[in-house]
Amino acid sequence: MVGTNVGKFIVFEGIDGSGTTTQVAALSSYLFQKDKANAPVLTREPTSLNVYGTEIRRRLEGRLLSDEKEIHDFVHWANLFVNDRKWHLKNVVNYATHLGLPVISDRHMLSTLAYQSTQGGEMKQLLEMHTGMRAPDLTLYLHVPAGIAVQRIMQNRAGDPEYFEKKEGFLSRTAENYNRAITLAGKQQNVVMIDGSQSLEQVTKEVQYEVDKLFGYND
Repeated sequence: MVGTNVGKFIVFEGIDGSGTTTQVAALSSYLFQKDKANAPVLTREPTSLNVYGTEIRRRLEGRLLSDEKEIHDFVHWANLFVNDRKWHLKNVVNYATHLGLPVISDRHMLSTLAYQSTQGGEMKQLLEMHTGMRAPDLTLYLHVPAGIAVQRIMQNRAGDPEYFEKKEGFLSRTAENYNRAITLAGKQQNVVMIDGSQSLEQVTKEVQYEVDKLFGYND
């Protein structure tokens, strides 16, 4: 059987510094070479395409953070992420996959469960906020220890890091909450865990293997 890149929704998840953005770009190139007639659509969450996503990104960059307490308002943050996600699914993901194009997203629901529960949210409540939303056909979770993630952030990004990247302890707790989120919703989200601390080449190879299975290239 010869596979094609038709209408699948693929998500990369992981803490900041886990390599999701790098793997999104690598997978996009890989799939384009496999099937140039169905080039993948690249996207990310939060988006910067609506009022919710724009506010999230401004806050993450510190432009709207008036004090330390604001970052812990998980209810407000969760509502922003969920509303942005609803818009994203309707206007980007569902639209593109309906046309038969694959969509690759840097982050989705598991990020909200992990990050907002680290801020103090109840994970089951956060999951309930996503009732009825489309799940990815494949979620690739890049597991990386917080210490390695912080080292990568410091080496690879110029300027001031985003708020969540400033504290290794926060990323460590978030990684633990990713594991909890996967236990709670991993089957629903079609999660495959990949050791993101491996070499870039090995991670890319394992990502390609899982995606080939999804599209039928291994058959």
